[in-house]
Amino acid sequence: MCLGMTPLHILACSSVHDLEMYRVIVEKYPANLITEDRWGALPLQYAIWGAAPAEIIEFLLESYQALYPDYEFDWTMMVETIGRYYPPKESIENVLHVKQRLFPEQPIDWEYLLNELARSSRFHLSVDLFQEQMRFLFMCGISERMETLAFKVWRDHIRHKIQTADFICTSNGERNLVILRRIQRRIAHFEDELPKVKEVTTILELALWKIKMTMHENIHQEVMCSWQKKVIVDQSEFRRQR
Repeated sequence: MCLGMTPLHILACSSVHDLEMYRVIVEKYPANLITEDRWGALPLQYAIWGAAPAEIIEFLLESYQALYPDYEFDWTMMVETIGRYYPPKESIENVLHVKQRLFPEQPIDWEYLLNELARSSRFHLSVDLFQEQMRFLFMCGISERMETLAFKVWRDHIRHKIQTADFICTSNGERNLVILRRIQRRIAHFEDELPKVKEVTTILELALWKIKMTMHENIHQEVMCSWQKKVIVDQSEFRRQR
């Protein structure tokens, strides 16, 4: 093997990606999937770096899941690599979708990833594409935290902040990092407010129950008084008739 590269490495590095050829190599040499070259890279990583079609990436990931289900990938590095050299958002979205479907327990360090992506000077993307990619990845990175926000108005507020965030290409990415920190602080603020809102809601519910019970008691007393008056009237009428 040249430079520790297997036939699957070489195929993944090529400019022509034939799905049937991938199938043959994986069937004959399944260990190629988990063999690293001298730089510690897997064939899957070369397929991603080389902008292989989505069906190739999905086939490789499904092969890993079927043959080596316990193998843990460096998803953080893979998404970062795609972000640097494989701009289309759909490509990132596809990899994340397959990852979530086949390897949901394997982690991604979103804080590190977003910090790296924010340093736009390392990228070769247009401003519009960079903004679209940053907004998309930021939404992916905070999706779980967004789900914990109890109120739709809070989620809509954060979503609007991200969708209108003005990520730009700068020399060191400091402006983008400031935007990230500002939105993250806003999420943290809502997370801190949630226990207070729950406490206030509980107190309000108890107060409403107390009012309801008091109203019920008053109605009960009014009914009893009405019944007692009726009994007195009935007794008086009975005495008069007698």
